[in-house]
Amino acid sequence: MIVDASVAFKWIFIEEGSDRAAAFLGRDDVRAPTLLLAEVGNALWKKGLRGELGDRGAYAAQLGIVASLVTIVDDADVMPRALDMALALEHPIYDCIYLAVAERDDDRLVSADTRFLCKVQRSEWERLVETL
Repeated sequence: MIVDASVAFKWIFIEEGSDRAAAFLGRDDVRAPTLLLAEVGNALWKKGLRGELGDRGAYAAQLGIVASLVTIVDDADVMPRALDMALALEHPIYDCIYLAVAERDDDRLVSADTRFLCKVQRSEWERLVETL
């Protein structure tokens, strides 16, 4: 299964849904596109700016934890499809990259991103998505 950053972030910070996200830990079928690391890194950067993290070493450690919990898969070949999806859904391409990887790999995408999940509902890709 494919997980997005909304799920991975719940592995390193306790928030609503962290218990459900933890159910995916330790499984060998949990994968994510390379984009995941950039998105989690960006979220860590935002927390750092707000003073919510300790020293700068904590950022890299948290990112390293996420990287160790999933199998990272290449996403370069899905960019044209992700753009098609983004245009059809009227939603940013970032989330559609995860969806395009799930489609390419005939897999399911697990997400906690309610805005994205609402866009995918009643679309041709609804069957590919599972709400955390």
